[in-house]
Amino acid sequence: MNKKDLERLKFLEKEIRKIAEEEGLSTTEINFEVVPTQRVIEGMAYNFPINFSHWSHGRDYDRIRTIYEHTQQGIPYEQVWNFDTPRAFLVETNPFALQAVVIAHVYGHVDFFLNSRFTQHGRKFSDIAEEARNAASRFRKYEERYGSEEVEAVMDAGYSIQWHQHPDVFYEEPDEEMLRSRLIERARAKLLAGQRPRNLAERPLTPDQIAGLERWIKTLSTKTPPEPTFDLLGYTTKHSPLPLKPWMQDVLSVIRDQARALFPNTRTKMLNEGWATYWHVRIMRRLFEAGLLTPEEHGVFNTMHARVTASSKKRFNWYRIGLALYEDVKERWDKGRFGREYERCRDQYQKSHWDTSAGLGKQKIFEVRSLYSDGRAVAELFNDDFIRSQNLYIYGQVKNSNKIFDIITNNDAESVRQVLKRILGIHTPKITIQDGNLNGSNALLLRHHYTGQELDLAYCEKTLENIQHLWGRTVYLETVENKVPIVMQHDGQRFRKFQP
Repeated sequence: MNKKDLERLKFLEKEIRKIAEEEGLSTTEINFEVVPTQRVIEGMAYNFPINFSHWSHGRDYDRIRTIYEHTQQGIPYEQVWNFDTPRAFLVETNPFALQAVVIAHVYGHVDFFLNSRFTQHGRKFSDIAEEARNAASRFRKYEERYGSEEVEAVMDAGYSIQWHQHPDVFYEEPDEEMLRSRLIERARAKLLAGQRPRNLAERPLTPDQIAGLERWIKTLSTKTPPEPTFDLLGYTTKHSPLPLKPWMQDVLSVIRDQARALFPNTRTKMLNEGWATYWHVRIMRRLFEAGLLTPEEHGVFNTMHARVTASSKKRFNWYRIGLALYEDVKERWDKGRFGREYERCRDQYQKSHWDTSAGLGKQKIFEVRSLYSDGRAVAELFNDDFIRSQNLYIYGQVKNSNKIFDIITNNDAESVRQVLKRILGIHTPKITIQDGNLNGSNALLLRHHYTGQELDLAYCEKTLENIQHLWGRTVYLETVENKVPIVMQHDGQRFRKFQP
């Protein structure tokens, strides 16, 4: 990009921000950088523009670079980070018109960052950009002082359980002693109420029930955690009986902070990408109408947009489906195609021509952007008509005359919604810490909340080994194999499994 193009791009960025604000989008200062493909690949592999080193980052870098060098594919047109001051990379090899699209797309993302309750929540854990930059420097010193193998072993352990967080991204882990006091107080109140019924309708507790409550109160006074916790990394870092050295706690805390900051973003990927695409279409349209881009650049935009929103039977296109959803919701709420009266209408002709001129479409899509997760959007907004219009079916493959064909194996809208909710949901198995001092031995007891999907045995073995490295005592995991309850165990020397 020459100096003239760069100046023109700076001018267009100001125009794009002006249009975004006129359309009602929230804006802020954004650090745009035109960078070589190498920096984009680094950003993808390391999750951030600058981050600490780990072998998995190098592995991902080599994989992405190899794909790009052989196919010229595999990297995005842009990257944008939800920092206190958002930061965005523009690939230097993009044609000029594409750079304009990317800037418009980024302004859509930034509005989403500033307003979605999920991405807002992710920003509150720390100044993640500053923390990543500082961690890179600190961790290099740890490697010099303690050896790269020891530091990487701690990182490996932290990475293996970083996503094991409470499934409700807004859940705040309570202080353990406060939780213990609350549970004991609740049990004592139940005991007192059961011993002194307030009226004849309430039955007093039996002696066995009283004894059971008293035992439970005594257990709670020392039980850790007082109730099961999903926060495997946080609990292990704080309560390891080794205990962990300060540098180890620092490494694990940074990994946990980064995961907690990124985790809420995973709940809104479709809505976020769809929102940015929705607005880059409208902003670009206004730029073309104003004559700020040429007809040739319009052709580049059309080609790029068609490529990004292409239909596929084999993968879920976040950009295409997200864009289509916002357009569909805007039309439905503009025409009043919602609510009890519309839903109860059985006259298909009347429904197909329904238009109350409600004009609530823009208000509704801004509400969806702010309050919805992908899962909620599927449950509430993916009606049967939308699913059919987007060809969202369950496909299979058949072979005929040495050719493979894609065929629809299930076109039931409710079945499609259930599959989409799984695709857009949380894929980490639900595992909780049940006891951090099992039978008074400081052993760690984990429980897999089985819902029909069994754990991968090889992954379990390595993960339990990693947890044991941090815990220093035997680690147990209750789970299911071949529909039979089993216990997996790692004591630091060997892995085994047995039926309880």
